[in-house]
Amino acid sequence: MIGGMEREVGRTGPGRPRRSGVSHQVLIATRELISERGYAGASVDQIATTAGVAKTTVYRRWPTKTELAVAALVDALGDLPEPRSLDDAVRWLADRVRDRQVHRLLTGLSAESVHDDGLRTELRRRLRDPYVAALGAQWQSSPEAATLAFDLVVGTLLQRATMTGSVDDESVADVAALAARVLR
Repeated sequence: MIGGMEREVGRTGPGRPRRSGVSHQVLIATRELISERGYAGASVDQIATTAGVAKTTVYRRWPTKTELAVAALVDALGDLPEPRSLDDAVRWLADRVRDRQVHRLLTGLSAESVHDDGLRTELRRRLRDPYVAALGAQWQSSPEAATLAFDLVVGTLLQRATMTGSVDDESVADVAALAARVLR
């Protein structure tokens, strides 16, 4: 699993038990608002209102807006499946980056991370590092090669989608092939 999504948990102390599905509602609202307004333009208060929950409910699960935004991206990206081959693993990442919602979140959060060290650190910790570790472990790739392959796929396809408005199958195949060569 990449990054580990926040999971619903039962009551662990005094008070009411957590309502089922709230985390999912908040993550969906976060994705929608950041996609529409950008990271800076989406406040936790707006996210809570859109999700139909109190702001304290959001902060109980994600102590910072940064953690919430990255959790929404990790949730949108989904879990890394057990690939049958190196090409499958790289193609999965390429296909996920091509997804419009993932693309918008990655673009927005990447742009903001230029000026926000905390966001950049959280993106590395919850997104890139787990994928790089999985590639390295499964395919005996060096951390440097796995990081380069990740950056090649994500960076190239984000750039292509930003400049052209979409990413076609041929581009995904070409980028996946290049990244797979880096890992071999």
